Amino acid sequence: MKKVLAALLSLMLVISASITAFGATKSDVQEKIKSSVSYALDENYGKDGYNVSNSKYFLMYVKSGADVSAYKAAWLESVKAALDDGSLTGVGNLGLVLCIMNQLDVNARDFEGCNLVDLFEKTDVSDNNYSAYNYMYATEAAAVYGLDDYAKALCNQMLTYYTIGSGTDFWGGWGTSVDDLGAFIITLSVFADNYAEYIEDAFKLIEANNTDEGYSNYGANANSTAYALAAYSAVGNKAMADAAYDKLMLFYDAETGGFTAAYDEYIATADAIFGMEYYLNVADEDKPANEPATEQPAEKPTEAPANGEVTEKTAESKAEDVKKSPATGAATGTAWALAVMLMSGSAAIVVKKKDNQ
Repeated sequence: MKKVLAALLSLMLVISASITAFGATKSDVQEKIKSSVSYALDENYGKDGYNVSNSKYFLMYVKSGADVSAYKAAWLESVKAALDDGSLTGVGNLGLVLCIMNQLDVNARDFEGCNLVDLFEKTDVSDNNYSAYNYMYATEAAAVYGLDDYAKALCNQMLTYYTIGSGTDFWGGWGTSVDDLGAFIITLSVFADNYAEYIEDAFKLIEANNTDEGYSNYGANANSTAYALAAYSAVGNKAMADAAYDKLMLFYDAETGGFTAAYDEYIATADAIFGMEYYLNVADEDKPANEPATEQPAEKPTEAPANGEVTEKTAESKAEDVKKSPATGAATGTAWALAVMLMSGSAAIVVKKKDNQ
């Protein structure tokens, strides 16, 4: 393992100086999230409220920091109804429900007399509600509620969709895409130290589709760029996340507050919200109003130890710098993020974890 880490570190020391993106501040990102929520959720996906069937969008809404008081009761009623009629099944549906309940501080271990966490943990990991994308929500839920063994089982199930060198196959022969690879990485990011080889390979495939106009899937588009942004943010690779955010902003439409797309601007904007909410965890802190902006000097790359091995001290010192589908639209930042993650034993994905595990 030390030899692998040393190789990753050596590669990143060479290429890190070429990354010149400048990060957005949290307030910048929150402003874009707010306008995007208004455009894609308030005007479209959530215009009739939220229930179990559109929980994916309600999770975006909740994470955006918007006032949920107008929707919370009805959504919880829909969860109860789905529980009563037996339709609340699968790691996708249950994972989304648990993620939302965690955000809303609802006791999922005793909801209408049912322990939803226990129900989730007993669900067969292959029951993904017909989409491998749902493993993103399932592994987040498992991590939040302290179900480490189950989270690893979910990650291992995700591996069944992946071939080193060619990537994901979520759709039975349609091949991989930046979007699919992003979902794959986000799923594994909860236990990234166990899956370094796969994550590194997936990022290489993502970077093969990186263009000056954005990340490409049959052409550069906001959807793929947003998933690349989410993936880099999930593993705490701030430099590459900053660069992806800059490219995502190429698709921002100030007139609508959403994101442009050749196919569907609501879908593109929802994907952008998804990506930006991950990026918010690594975006720059806002400076106090009375503090003048100062130009930051270029960071001098940390020198590798003389024996070529990555030491725990080296990784920890660098970690201090890391703040916390079918068509929808040479890796440059993977190695250093993976080295830091592996030495620290966890990815930089941020979840609001329950105290009552």
